[in-house]
Amino acid sequence: GKKVVLKVKDEKDLFHYKQLAEDAGLKTALIADAGHTVLEPGTITCLGIGPDLEDKIDKISGKLRMV
Repeated sequence: GKKVVLKVKDEKDLFHYKQLAEDAGLKTALIADAGHTVLEPGTITCLGIGPDLEDKIDKISGKLRMV
């Protein structure tokens, strides 16, 4: 499936988009780093949204910039 990587300001912003997606009935998954590099284990680094229709996801994340 299609995957798009978008950027948010910080972890607070990431959780805001998670809540927006869940409120819209979309599936979400938080991704935590394993800590094998420079990040501490358990650091939240990513939010997965979907799978679902592109239009539904774009209503939530459509204004974010691509990485």
